[in-house]
Amino acid sequence: MARGRPVSAVPTWECHVHLRLRVGEDDDLIAFLNTLPARRRASTIKAALRNGGMGFGLTNDDSSDDDLISALDDFLK
Repeated sequence: MARGRPVSAVPTWECHVHLRLRVGEDDDLIAFLNTLPARRRASTIKAALRNGGMGFGLTNDDSSDDDLISALDDFLK
């Protein structure tokens, strides 16, 4: 009798993430992750990313808030 999860026919892609959380700065995340059994952390993090933590459509330019406000003001004139 085989133990564990059956072998999947679907290809997988592995991504290993190492995360350092700082006490005093990331206490909310530390508390949240401490409530989860280690075997449930990956699926919980995947669910959190799917529910809005991925930031699709966001640009990663170095525009300051002042530049964005100025551009919005120009647009509205």
